[in-house]
Amino acid sequence: MLYPAQSLPPISKISLDDWQLIKVSGVDNSKFLQGQLTADINELNDNHWLFSAHCDPKGKTLANLLIFKRHEDIYYLVRKSVVDIHLKELKKYAIFSKVSITIESSLSVLGLVGTEINSQNLEALATLTSQNNCHTVNNLTFIKIDFPTDRYLIIGTDEEIAEFIAPFSSITTLPASQWALLDMQANYPIIDAPVSHQFLPQAFNLQQFAAISFTKGCYCGQEMVARAQYRGINKRSLYLLIGEHADSVEIGDTLEQKLGDSWRETGCILASFVVNNQIWVQAILNNEIPENEATFRLKNNHQILTIINN
Repeated sequence: MLYPAQSLPPISKISLDDWQLIKVSGVDNSKFLQGQLTADINELNDNHWLFSAHCDPKGKTLANLLIFKRHEDIYYLVRKSVVDIHLKELKKYAIFSKVSITIESSLSVLGLVGTEINSQNLEALATLTSQNNCHTVNNLTFIKIDFPTDRYLIIGTDEEIAEFIAPFSSITTLPASQWALLDMQANYPIIDAPVSHQFLPQAFNLQQFAAISFTKGCYCGQEMVARAQYRGINKRSLYLLIGEHADSVEIGDTLEQKLGDSWRETGCILASFVVNNQIWVQAILNNEIPENEATFRLKNNHQILTIINN
C-alpha cells in the first residue's frame, strides 16, 4: 500500500531498492563532476547535498542524481534502470582525470518518513536543516529532504543502519515505490530508462530544485541547456495528474489532450502509481497548460486524467 505525504504512518522505513549508490573517488572527483553534471559541484560540501542532472552532448537528460559528500569521496543516488546508460557516458571522460567511478556495494540506503519522525528527538536528524541538510556521524550519513514532507536518507552498512533504527518501538516497512511517490508529490522527476535521452533537464522542472547552474561554465550539454533557458526553446514541463484506477500504465506511454471534438497525442508518462484506488501519473506535457481548461486521457485505455500539480 502506498500513502500520499499527508497520510503517512507515524514512522516508516523505505528501502531504496530502485536506486543505485555510486561512488566517485580520487583527487579530481569534484573537478571531474563539475565538467560533467548540470549542478555547481563547488556548492557541495559535508553539510549540503545537491540535486543534479547528467546530460548527453545534445543537452538531453540521461539521469537525475542526488549528490552528497562522505569523507573524501562524492556519492550519488541514481535510478537503477539508467545506471548502465549513465555510467557508459560518464566513464568516456573519466580516463582524462584521476577519478574512480564505482557502484557502491558495501553501503546501503534507507529512507525514513512519517508524521512522528521529528518527535523522536534523534540528534542525528534534529540538527539537520534545509541548508545544513547533510552530515556524517559515526560512519552513518544523514540527509534531509523537506518536500513534500520532511523525510530522511540514512547511508551506512546494514548493521549500522539496523542499530540506528533499533530504538524505534514501532516502524512500518514501505516499498521503494513509496519514495518515488513522494518525489512525484514534490514535483521531482522519476527518470527511468524508457525516457532517458529524450528531454532537456528543464522539461523535468530540475531548475526548480537548483539542479542546473547557468553560471558555472561548461559541462556536457551545457550549450543546449543554456540556449533553452535564455531563448525559451523548451516548451515542456512536468505535471502530476490523477484519475480513477487504471489497469496498466507503462513508462513512455502517450497521453492525449482534448482539443475541440478530437484528441491529440501530447506528452509522455514518466511514472504511475495506484494510491487509494486512484491512478497517479507523472508526465511531461506542453508547459503553460490552463489547469481548469484542459482534459487529458491515457491513449491505451482512454482513462480521463486531471492535472493537480505543475
